[in-house]
Amino acid sequence: MFRQVLYTQLKWSRLALALLSVLAFLMPAGLWRAVQGSYGRLYPALEVVSAFSMLGYALALLAFFVGFILVATGWQADATTRHVYALSLPIPWSRYVALRFGAGAVLLAVPTVALFLGSLLVLSLITIPDSLQAYPVTLAARFLLGSFVAYAGVFALQYISGKRAAHLLLVALLAFTLTLVVLELLGQEARLFAVLRALLQPPGPLAVFGAEWSLIDV
Repeated sequence: MFRQVLYTQLKWSRLALALLSVLAFLMPAGLWRAVQGSYGRLYPALEVVSAFSMLGYALALLAFFVGFILVATGWQADATTRHVYALSLPIPWSRYVALRFGAGAVLLAVPTVALFLGSLLVLSLITIPDSLQAYPVTLAARFLLGSFVAYAGVFALQYISGKRAAHLLLVALLAFTLTLVVLELLGQEARLFAVLRALLQPPGPLAVFGAEWSLIDV
């Protein structure tokens, strides 16, 4: 049964998954080319670290979109058919949701592998100063974890709230923006930053997005 659910998940999301995987593969080399312009010569260590520091922010954003899109494509396909496919299977709804969650989680490995291969590609094209080290496995692992955190959060919101998920997300964004404005007017923005630190720093639930995502570092 899991194989069938995985097949349908891949069928529904194959185009988006392919595009995201290509982007993950090309991003390390493309960012280096955009910042430095060439691959051949040896750059100072500070320039190398600075160039790849921007890669971390881009990959964190991409990881969120990978998780979001894998949920959205599966849900949209089910919702378009009014969940007839899910209801026609000889299993309880709760088990189907678990299988759908597991299938999407497995597919997170596809862009992760693409990122790993793209990291190896750019490392083969540049010369790293002796004072620096490359961390392609660590970067890929953080990308996978970040994708999974985003996927799990969006999945829970979507399958608990159903069609109201988009409305709830919009309300949450508006509430966050309004809270930010009010606290800033009151001179209490430090309170909001404290909450953000609690979320983005260990052991916060979003700590993976607040960590250093570096392909090359000391």
